Amino acid sequence: MTAAPGLAPIVCAIDDGYVEPLRTLMRSIAAAHGPAVGELRLVVLDQGLVPESAASIRRDAESLGLPVEIRPVPDADPGLPIGAWYSKAIYGRMSIPDVIEDEPRVLYLDVDVLVLADLRPLLVRDLGGHPIGAARDPICPLIGHGPGMPGWRALGLPRGRPYFNSGVMLLDLARIRGSRLFERAREFLAEHPDKVHFFDQDALNYAADGDWHRIESRWNTFAMSPRGPEYVHPCEDVNPLAGLIEDEKSAAVIHFAGRRKPWQEAYPASDLRDLYRRFQPSAQDAIRT
Repeated sequence: MTAAPGLAPIVCAIDDGYVEPLRTLMRSIAAAHGPAVGELRLVVLDQGLVPESAASIRRDAESLGLPVEIRPVPDADPGLPIGAWYSKAIYGRMSIPDVIEDEPRVLYLDVDVLVLADLRPLLVRDLGGHPIGAARDPICPLIGHGPGMPGWRALGLPRGRPYFNSGVMLLDLARIRGSRLFERAREFLAEHPDKVHFFDQDALNYAADGDWHRIESRWNTFAMSPRGPEYVHPCEDVNPLAGLIEDEKSAAVIHFAGRRKPWQEAYPASDLRDLYRRFQPSAQDAIRT
């Protein structure tokens, strides 16, 4: 089966440390689409994959029936900031408008997500003239509510402006190039590293300046229930935690955002951890890589 015309390709950006999460994501995509998986396309932006890693991705793609292409991306600008638990790998998605010149639009996915429902309705979504389609960030839905964009006052941004999460983004690449949105985000980040918390996500929100199309939270549902009773939700007054946990029941995409990841031993025991691990490559798969 060949990819269906009109469907935006799915794009992920990884270095060699995120091969196994990508392979897990690929398995979830295949399970969610069944025989229709061949209508999709996956473009993997390569930030330094060793040959064995690239081979394991291609082998999985063939066995799953998921068309895949691996494209190299340039190294991240050394002037961009990194933090204690971020690496330069987070900037791979910032190269999408430059590396993917042959597609009008793409669906970007972080690799710490599971796909649980058919993505095709999202892949053809009308963005209404906006360059980005994204969901409000569950823990920072508005500027001034939550940890995102801590320098908003100094930057002159309005408190309460909607703020999106960049882990799932439908991108109109022509509009992004025309407005230099990603370039302006990089320029902002290099100039104001002291005024951001989520680095490129804050920068994209700054550069978009409110010009983005809001998609439903089911397309980017944070895994909140495993965070445990010690978790203090930073925007309870805007996005109550009970509602976010309820959202998990109808999620099309579950996003394991945060420092702890479900492939790590320290991740809390939970139904969502068990769900994630059912999609992980088996021990035998790991040996074959």
